[in-house]
Amino acid sequence: MSTPRVLPFYFGPAGKRLYGCLHQSSHSSRDCAVLICQPVGHEYVNSHRALRQLAARLSEAGFTTLRFDYYGCGDSSGDAEEATVPQWLENISTAISELKQRSGLSRVCLIGLRLGAALSAVAAAGRSDVVSLALWDPVVRGSSYLQELAALQKEMQRFRPKSRRHRNKHDGLELLGFPFSHALASGIEAINLLTIACRLDASVLVIESREPKSHSSLQGRLTQPGARVDYQPVDIPQIWLPTVDGSLLVPAPALKSMVSWIGSTHA
Repeated sequence: MSTPRVLPFYFGPAGKRLYGCLHQSSHSSRDCAVLICQPVGHEYVNSHRALRQLAARLSEAGFTTLRFDYYGCGDSSGDAEEATVPQWLENISTAISELKQRSGLSRVCLIGLRLGAALSAVAAAGRSDVVSLALWDPVVRGSSYLQELAALQKEMQRFRPKSRRHRNKHDGLELLGFPFSHALASGIEAINLLTIACRLDASVLVIESREPKSHSSLQGRLTQPGARVDYQPVDIPQIWLPTVDGSLLVPAPALKSMVSWIGSTHA
């Protein structure tokens, strides 16, 4: 079996170019390609290694896989202060089109972690080409997510010297070293998977590394008549949280579960 190839490239409209890495497999016999929707801010940094490993494992299993950076994030164009939820949803749509063109396949599986899971669920609602969806510790309510970030920042500031707060040019917030404009925060706050889950027409996997209060509500909402939903609690650390030694964790059980589920769904 040949080693999967990784192709870094830019795509999307001029002036709003997005950076992506395509993990290609020479022995692909699958009926869909996979798009990974990353989290944002410090969660993107802390989970980067794990998601790169996930993409590598998927390509080894025969899936052409694309991971990419949203506008204003990572190596994509744009300032972080200009990012909005509608822009990121448009980025996912652009990435789906790019992946379909490069893979030659018409069907796509979306994998998302944390806010990336919420965005992928919103983007998948009503699309006929998204045939499966893996939500890894999804943000169910955007308002709760912002509260979690604020609480974590407050906790971390207890152990660090206080510095003068700098406002970004959109007069928004700075959470854990990353700017959140008012427009972005408002868009995130409006996200509620409990209101859009019933519009998903795809096989769905929910991976949880904890037992959040909202999981039963989301699971019940997803489990509609005729729906194909698999809920899997996995005993792994919450990799998006900062670690004491700064290491980037790779939770093998979660990666194995997702690759196995996607593989069996698209045998």
